[in-house]
Formats: sequence, structure tokens, C-alpha cells
Amino acid sequence: MARMPRTISSTDLYHLMTRGVARCIIFEDDADREMLLGLLHDDARDATVQIYAWCLLDNHYHLLVRGDMEDISTMMLKVNSRYARYFNTRHGRVGHLFQDRFGSEPVETEDYLLTVVRYIHQNPIKAELCDSCDYPWSSYSTLRDDSWPDPQLPAAQLFDSREDFIRFHEILAPCPGCIDIGRPRRGVPSEEALEVARFALGETRVEEVAGLSRTQRNEALRRLKGAALTLRQIERLTGVSKSVVCKA
Repeated sequence: MARMPRTISSTDLYHLMTRGVARCIIFEDDADREMLLGLLHDDARDATVQIYAWCLLDNHYHLLVRGDMEDISTMMLKVNSRYARYFNTRHGRVGHLFQDRFGSEPVETEDYLLTVVRYIHQNPIKAELCDSCDYPWSSYSTLRDDSWPDPQLPAAQLFDSREDFIRFHEILAPCPGCIDIGRPRRGVPSEEALEVARFALGETRVEEVAGLSRTQRNEALRRLKGAALTLRQIERLTGVSKSVVCKA
């Protein structure tokens, strides 16, 4: 079956989304996330594509970009191909990592541009990874205190001040039309949560997590989040606050 042609944006702005095949995990740890971000940075520069906003979830990632669709397609093919080879080699995996080609939608108006920025930055809230946009693996997390607009965050140029930017993201509003992968499969029945946590942690006991070093604790918390436990379940089982779990 022939693929549907992509809709071309008159503004050269696009919301992109790539997900793992059969919704499989595409980021096992922070090293994987750092690798993808490095590839995106290098290949976007080579393809003269500007990345306005981004967010990495467990089994997919979102981008807001400006560029010619031919250049964007070249960039995404290089990024996803290189990352899949890296990921499969590092984790002893074979076969396709990403499902089909990346999804894209044109962003034609300033109102919708703002909607997409908020949607991308609020994705971790929807996935129950965080209670706010203060998530370490999105462009929102690059917001700094020493300059405005932040040169690391092109989306910041859409707002008059840091306060306006933060206030805008505190509004949990529906984002109709945005590319979605469907309702995230998170949440384990309460009666199964402890067993799931024990399996995810391996030799580390649940009650030991809070007393681990910061590096070890955060790695344990990421394993628990990757096992589809909610923030509240992890807090209850480990005694670590939701805010700490969120930032791990």
C-alpha cells in the first residue's frame, strides 16, 4: 500500500513524533537519551533544521521543528537509523526499533504553535512521569535563570517573559489535533505494585531505595517508573517524595 504524502506546512513548522515498534521501550537509561539528543543536535545542524522544542518519553519522542520537509526527512532518517544501530548494539537487540516512518503534522498558526509547545512539554504529565513540566528530558528543563529569551530554548522566543512562559505551561489544557500515541499504559493494580517493584529492582530491596546514594537512588527510581508504576505508588513503596521521583 502506498504511503500517504505528507502535508506540507506553509510556515515550515512541524510537530514530529517517533515511537518504538509495538510501543517498545527506546530509551533504557540516560546514556541512551544523551545519545539521541547528540544525534539530533548534529544532524539538525547539518540539515539546517531548527529544533524549537523536544521531549523524550520511554517509548517515543516529540519534536517541534522548523525547516524544509525534505531536509527534515533526511535528518530524521539519519537520526533514527544511527540511533537504532547504537541501541541494538548496546542492548544486544535485533530488528526494527522504530515503528514505520516518523509522524508529522503542519503547524500553520501562532495559536497552534503555542498549543504544540505546551503539548510537548506536558507530555510527561500525561504519561504520569511528573506532576509538572519540570521533567529532565524535555526542552522545558533547559530553561535557565541567567538570560531571556533562553538561547537554548527557541520556543521561549514566543513569550514576553520567563514568568509568562512558566504560567502558560501551568495551564493543563486539551490539545486537540496534536499527534498522540494513545493513552499511556501506566498504572499497576495496587495489589501487584510491590511484586512489580521487586522484579524491577532486582537485588535492591524496595525499602533500601531511599537510603541509596543519589546516583543509585535515581537509577532505581527510573527502573520503577519504567515498570509502569505511578508516582504515588513509587512514593508509597519507597518513601521517596513524588517530586524527587519525578526528577529522577
